[in-house]
Amino acid sequence: MISINEIIGDIIFISFSNFERYKNIGIDSSEGHFLLNGYDQLGLWLEHPGLKMTDANKSTNKTKIKANFLVTWDNINTIMHYPDREGFDFPSEFTRNSIGFTFEDVEKEII
Repeated sequence: MISINEIIGDIIFISFSNFERYKNIGIDSSEGHFLLNGYDQLGLWLEHPGLKMTDANKSTNKTKIKANFLVTWDNINTIMHYPDREGFDFPSEFTRNSIGFTFEDVEKEII
């Protein structure tokens, strides 16, 4: 069994029940691949794939900005994760910077 904590920071496939909820932020498909940044009691926090902000003074000057959006639990049909797939499965934040003690696997002699 996999825990959702293990896939935070990975690219996941998600299918939305109603993608119309996200049209105003530029998500125009019922499914897609997104970076999972976290979750809470409301749903999943995903990285927006390409939000651009236009400078009001210069209509041709667009700047890509980093943004996250919330997909509520009731709007998720399915989630798919790709274990060990290059470019989709990244090391867990919880194991990257280990703090504490580690032990070598040593056979103990039983007396």
